[in-house]
Amino acid sequence: MAYARSLPTFNPDGTAVVTPARTGSHSEAYVLPLGGGKQSLYADEGSYFTAYNVTDGTGIIGHAAPVQSDLSLKPLLHIFNGNTAASGKSIIIDFVRLRFTGIGAGSSTTDFTTWVDQNGATSKTSGGTVATSVNCRSDNPVATGAIVSFGAVIAVAGSLEKRLDHQRVRSVVSVVEDQMIFQFGASGYGLPSAVATSGTNQCNIHTHFGPAVILPGGNFKLVQWGVTQSGANSYEYTVGWTER
Repeated sequence: MAYARSLPTFNPDGTAVVTPARTGSHSEAYVLPLGGGKQSLYADEGSYFTAYNVTDGTGIIGHAAPVQSDLSLKPLLHIFNGNTAASGKSIIIDFVRLRFTGIGAGSSTTDFTTWVDQNGATSKTSGGTVATSVNCRSDNPVATGAIVSFGAVIAVAGSLEKRLDHQRVRSVVSVVEDQMIFQFGASGYGLPSAVATSGTNQCNIHTHFGPAVILPGGNFKLVQWGVTQSGANSYEYTVGWTER
């Protein structure tokens, strides 16, 4: 048996019948799950990446007046999986963290919608700040195939686009220093905040979204919008994902 700490070379799906070394009554393999509730083992094999603001503590301006009718045309966060199909590497979103550093005028609610597509090319056409994504293992064993853009990104709606989830995180305008953590693919839902999200107090909000998986040539969009809005918010952000 070969041993390898780093993620081995991708092998495509096949028809060969292989019996795991230890199985359950339904022939399922008994294995040590990578992750185990944390992402440390994914990072140890070189498969975990993060990206965040180019300048620490300085917000990036989002769209002016994003509303529901904009749908997926004005994402705040856009990720394109530029890995080749031969690599077999999907991008699995783990979390997104936002800190509001400025609030645009005229906004009412704080809503977020997530989208994925498999259109074979980037759906971004312009705008946004392209991040410098990093491998979280200290020796940087592999480079990412993700192209991460944040801010006032302009995109097209692909013909194969799917809307995955929507969350109204605040029923009112957000305030400066609100922080939101979006967890993707968590097994359960929880209360968003210990502080009422309908008031003017600063909130730290943990929100669950459904899973989001981007195959090579696919796109992910996180869109922030409000029922009404006439100015642009600004944000500090972090996004983490597995690439394997």
